[in-house]
Amino acid sequence: MKHLLFLTRYLKFRLNAKTRYRIHSQFIFDFINNILKDKEEYNDYGTLWKFRNQLASSNDPVETVDFGVGAGKKAYKTKILTLGKIVRSRSHSESRLKLLYRITKYYKFQSILEFGTAAGISAAYIKSGNPQSKMVTMEGCANLASHANEFFFKLGLEKIEIAVGNFDVVLDDALKKFNSLDFVFFDGNHRKEPTLRYFEKCVQLSNENSIFVFDDIHWSTDMESTWEAIKKDARVSVTIDLFWFGLVFFRKGIEKQDFVISYYK
Repeated sequence: MKHLLFLTRYLKFRLNAKTRYRIHSQFIFDFINNILKDKEEYNDYGTLWKFRNQLASSNDPVETVDFGVGAGKKAYKTKILTLGKIVRSRSHSESRLKLLYRITKYYKFQSILEFGTAAGISAAYIKSGNPQSKMVTMEGCANLASHANEFFFKLGLEKIEIAVGNFDVVLDDALKKFNSLDFVFFDGNHRKEPTLRYFEKCVQLSNENSIFVFDDIHWSTDMESTWEAIKKDARVSVTIDLFWFGLVFFRKGIEKQDFVISYYK
C-alpha cells in the first residue's frame, strides 16, 4: 500500500510538472539552464563517487541511533548495520548529489548547514562545491559522525564541523556559529512538526540569496503537508518541486510562485 501511495504521488507530480520551455520566470529559467541542465563533468565528481563507493562496500559494523521517523513512537531507536548498508540506503543517488554540488558551486555559498550527516556523502558533495565555505552538519549518531569525519579527512575537506546529537538539542548552538545562512539542507527528521520547527529557526538567519533544500518532500503524507506549509510561508518567494527535493528561495522583488519541474539527469 505504501509503494502504491508513493507511485500515486509521483504520477501526480508528473502531471503537474513543467519543462524549462514552459517557464516564464527569468530567475527560474536561469536556475534551470545554469544548474539543472549543467552537463559538465566536474573533476570532483569522479573523486567523490569513488570514495562513496568505497564506503558503500564496507562491512564495518556501526551501531546507529535514529531520533527521527525511523524511531517510530520512541524517542530514539538503535540498531547495528554495516557501514556499506547505511551508505547504500541513506545516501542520495549520484544525480541528486551532483545537483547539490552544482548549487553550491554556482552560488558560492559561504555559510552552510545540513540536517543529517549520516556517513558524510551529501556533506562532501555540498562542501566540495565551494571548499572555502563554512559548514556545520548535524548527526544524531556519534558512530556515524566518526566515520564521516574520516571521510572528510581522506577527501582533504576542511572547515566542516559535525554537531553530534538530537537536532532539538544541538541546533541552537549550531545556529550561533553563523551570522547568516546561505544554504540549508534538511535531510533528517522527516516529520512535520520538527521539520517546521527547524525551518522556523533557520529562516531567522536567511537572506535574499539563501536557498533551503528539503529532502523527500513526497515521501509521506506528513512530508507533503510539511512542504505545503512551507510553500505558504509569507517569507518564501519561490519554490521548486523536483519531486525528490523541494527548493525554497527568499528573493526580493519577484512574484511569489511555486513551480513543479521535471528534472532528469
